[in-house]
Amino acid sequence: MKWILVLMLSLALGAWAQRSKDPDHLKMVYKLAPAVYDVKGMGNWKKGRESGQIRLVIARTHKRDEVYLQWVKWDTDGPVEVKSTVLINEIQDAANFKTTFIRRETIDGKRQIVLGLENHYDKMPSRIALEVLDVGRYQSRFLD
Repeated sequence: MKWILVLMLSLALGAWAQRSKDPDHLKMVYKLAPAVYDVKGMGNWKKGRESGQIRLVIARTHKRDEVYLQWVKWDTDGPVEVKSTVLINEIQDAANFKTTFIRRETIDGKRQIVLGLENHYDKMPSRIALEVLDVGRYQSRFLD
């Protein structure tokens, strides 16, 4: 009976010790700027011997979203550096937009990133397609 209590106590302490350890990336997440509204992985890239993930980053203010594409280099241990960050200028140039959805679609036989946008002033919806061409390069077109 005594050994059952010891076993239960050791299991409970082990579970408590595992829960009390901070996650590996907690400090980085706390350092994210408050304006970072959304981050989504949008596919992979490869150039020569380097490869990694493409991610979409949205920073939101009360008037508009700024939308960025980032190319994050990975090695065998995971992500190691941001190779390139590009502002999607077409969204800023066209109007004060808020992003309403993000998804991957096949358009004209090519996988593209499609963003739903809402004009801040007249609430009119719009969509833009982003095609990744290379590290740090993309092309876009409004669909509506």
